[in-house]
Amino acid sequence: MDWPKIKTILIFVLIITNILLGYSYNKEKIRFQVEQENNLQDVIKLYASKGVEIEAKKLEFDSEIRSVNVSFDAYDVSHVDLLLGNEYQFDGNIYVEGDQFVFLTDSSILYGKEAHRDRVILDHEASLRLAKNVTIDEKELYVKKAQQFIEEHGFKTLKGNSEVLELGKYRLVKMTQNFEGVEFQESKTMIWFFEEDVVGFKRENIINISDTEGTKYDIISIDKVLYGLLPKLNEGDVIESINIIYKLNDESLLVTDLVIGEALPYYRIVTKSGEEYHVRAVVSL
Repeated sequence: MDWPKIKTILIFVLIITNILLGYSYNKEKIRFQVEQENNLQDVIKLYASKGVEIEAKKLEFDSEIRSVNVSFDAYDVSHVDLLLGNEYQFDGNIYVEGDQFVFLTDSSILYGKEAHRDRVILDHEASLRLAKNVTIDEKELYVKKAQQFIEEHGFKTLKGNSEVLELGKYRLVKMTQNFEGVEFQESKTMIWFFEEDVVGFKRENIINISDTEGTKYDIISIDKVLYGLLPKLNEGDVIESINIIYKLNDESLLVTDLVIGEALPYYRIVTKSGEEYHVRAVVSL
């Protein structure tokens, strides 16, 4: 038998087979993309017929993403010492030293000065909708000041995104952790300045990312997410932004001591009125 010739024929057959398989795969991929785009356009038209507008610019997302295995920082009285020293009083609910106070839970710590208590305690995402972003130079200044405060009081510095908001005479530095560019929704550091002095500091759900790789999940397409969300929206609503974030998966979280957990991808959909909707982005668990 002419083995060299047979070998050449087999290699040729394998090459042709791979070409055909590649062509079939790409054809199916293009068909799926076109079908998904058509579905999205149909949903957008349905929204318009219901009087709901979509202004969000980003409507394309990866088809799969990994979850992230995390552990949590815990807080105790040693962290109160870092902020108040060791001469504070405790009434069973709040630690106080002079005009300063600290609220403490296992997963969060809140420090403030009494004259600014309402600002520090009551600020949250909805109340900050009307806040303005500062200039680039002012942002750099306050982020640097915030990092100095964190380091001087013995808390660890974190990598992530930062923004600085203007609230009258206040400046609020918000820092969020992220993984490969995707933000962890619950993990935040907030530092309030009043006339350049720190008057508030809050940390909650600060995480450490495990070396153990998370599970890769298929992502629900945005057209299906928007279709499912429509009944919750009202005529006149305007969707301002859509993005992917990480949120804690309560089903895998050890809630007894908040030690470890799994962060899953979610769609975050925000309207112009400030309403925020979170839709789990994974197809199945």
